[in-house]
Amino acid sequence: SCVKPDGAFYMFPNVSECMQKLSIDSSEEFAKFLIQEARVATVPGSAFGAEGYIRISYATSMENLQEAMSRIQQAVEARI
Repeated sequence: SCVKPDGAFYMFPNVSECMQKLSIDSSEEFAKFLIQEARVATVPGSAFGAEGYIRISYATSMENLQEAMSRIQQAVEARI
């Protein structure tokens, strides 16, 4: 789930349910999983005091965002 951002260039989705399904205990571990398995860089929410969330910048093209989301989906589905 994700609250619609107000004027920022990033989103801050709640990934706790996904983490639970993948048996991942921290947002830092989840961010490492995404960089290693999906080749998508995110920032763990724990860096902002929000465990169970990640920060994703959308200061890029729609094409890049769609590719990133596709990679994340594939990496998660491959591990579930």
